[in-house]
Amino acid sequence: MDLKQLNTFIQVAELGSLSKASDRLRIVQPALSRQIRMLEEELRVTLFTRHGRGMVLTRAGELLKIRAGSILRQIEETRSDLSQEAGAVRGQVVLGVPPTVGDVLATRLVERSLQLYPDVRLRVATAFSGYLLEWLHSGEIDIAVIYGSEQGGNIRYAPLLVEKLHFVTLARQRPEKATITFRELASRNLILPGPQHGLRLLIEHEARRKGVSLSIPVEADALQVLKALVARGLGATVLPMPSVHQEVSDGLLAAVPVSDPQLSRKLVVARPTGRAASLAVQRFELILRDEVAAMISEGVWQGELQRSDSKPA
Repeated sequence: MDLKQLNTFIQVAELGSLSKASDRLRIVQPALSRQIRMLEEELRVTLFTRHGRGMVLTRAGELLKIRAGSILRQIEETRSDLSQEAGAVRGQVVLGVPPTVGDVLATRLVERSLQLYPDVRLRVATAFSGYLLEWLHSGEIDIAVIYGSEQGGNIRYAPLLVEKLHFVTLARQRPEKATITFRELASRNLILPGPQHGLRLLIEHEARRKGVSLSIPVEADALQVLKALVARGLGATVLPMPSVHQEVSDGLLAAVPVSDPQLSRKLVVARPTGRAASLAVQRFELILRDEVAAMISEGVWQGELQRSDSKPA
């Protein structure tokens, strides 16, 4: 098994086709097919199921894809770190973010990172916190912003922010008072994510504590769909300010703080402890913290910054 074989395998696995992988790698199909066959013979497993429409990974192939992807990325990170010249930062950073903060935070982070470190390639993966943790474990992403988790599981958690949650509604349906109590919120028709979403769990927990029932006629996991439904006046929702900052600024939606109790969530920066972070990842975490602080000072985000006692490593 060599790196060329692993890279070929990854390309074929991602594209599901020898012909597409041949075009991407600029290697003739017979050579690619021979590399895959040699890899299967060495590992003594079948990695793909071949059919007329392409190639599909077997269970063994799925496992190798996870492991090989992590190996190749670590080699690339090591090569980038070893080839640094005069403090240059190179390599790749894969960031994971939850949907409710990704729209605003990811854009600003990418813009700032490209300005400071143009030789760093960036990829942003958006998913719920549970998936992001799985991807950190498997090596598919390098760093993630997730909603508060307990320390453990070979993941390093560094405090980032305690964000305030807001009651969000159509602008003309804005509550008359400056805040809305949880009981008042619970009396409205709410549009919320599905039962497994962390935001939904938080709201339902508070409803049980208050002894009130919720009216949730519509569920929407996709942030853009959720906001569109609220913008049509079909219900209200609960979101952090970054998720609706633009719509509030445009006068389409209104966002009112929740009181009695104040609803908030803890955000942390998560990184795997099983492998050393590249210089690019370390610098990216510093940019991340700077941008969150800037968003708070600009009023885009509302909450309390949390200081990380440990330096990025």
